[in-house]
Amino acid sequence: MARTRKTRSPVPLDEKGGRADVYEHTPRIELRQLRYFLAVAEHLNFTRAAEQMGIAQPPLSQHILALERQLNVQLFVRSRRNVALTPEGEALVSFARRLNNTTQMAAQVVQAIARGEDGPLALGAIFSSIYAVIPRILPPFMQKYPKVKLHLQEMTISQQISALKEHRIDAGILRGPINERELEAVTLFQEPFVAVVPSSHEFCREKTLTLAQIANQPLISVYPTANRDFSRRMFGALLDKGHKLNIVQEVSDTHTLLGLVAAGVGVSLVPASLQTLQIAQVRYIPLREKTPITTLQLVYNKENSSAVLGNFVHMVESMASELGATLGTGKPSDQR
Repeated sequence: MARTRKTRSPVPLDEKGGRADVYEHTPRIELRQLRYFLAVAEHLNFTRAAEQMGIAQPPLSQHILALERQLNVQLFVRSRRNVALTPEGEALVSFARRLNNTTQMAAQVVQAIARGEDGPLALGAIFSSIYAVIPRILPPFMQKYPKVKLHLQEMTISQQISALKEHRIDAGILRGPINERELEAVTLFQEPFVAVVPSSHEFCREKTLTLAQIANQPLISVYPTANRDFSRRMFGALLDKGHKLNIVQEVSDTHTLLGLVAAGVGVSLVPASLQTLQIAQVRYIPLREKTPITTLQLVYNKENSSAVLGNFVHMVESMASELGATLGTGKPSDQR
């Protein structure tokens, strides 16, 4: 006797003979229905559940009946005195609670992001600002918005401008002025330059220095291509007075400049706020004459609609006068 060959159930096909979407026949349950269901499951009383949900009892009963018809199951055993969950109802409770909690959490998160209380904030900052400005502006911001996910990276001015235009960072702290149509700038403060010399240099006996004294020394400068305006302002006062510059080394960043000064290669001029960074091998000395000022700015892309960025900019703007009073004075900090 020949055996009957078992075959698999055919794949559901649609009207045109194509593969049918099995999810088309899955009941679509609304969150509102699940919340009504959970209220009844909690109270096991339709009247009290209706009061909790703020609707009349008959419409609530209709919603539960509609849910039962959609699922093709009975969720509650009803009698004149009692309401009890069926096994199917018990199973749905745990899923409904998780889903309800998830949707509530999702609503809270997106609302917090909309208020700027949660979400990412990517910042770029030049070397000098990381020691002078960042410790003053970030603590109060993070204390007020502890859920904000901060990402800070040191970047040159040109790197920050590119990153801002390409929306890779939200804001940058750099030396201005910045003349870019897409970018907006908030001036934090303006500051003079001070001399920086090796700690073994004879100038360390002086409380202040003249521009003529600096001009006679081997100088370490910043490449004009790294920051043309900053480079021009750095030794502009010397050139304006007719001094010839003896530049022995040009560098692209302040790290290298300070390292070369510490090594005794030469002296230089740096923004006064850099005095917050104390290095044993260098000494900062104020200048007697007025020097060109340099401007530190918070810069961001005008098209950036991040509420977190908006809160950050607002707080930094409110702190600008305080920053100017403490960091923009050019007064020397305590030396080691």
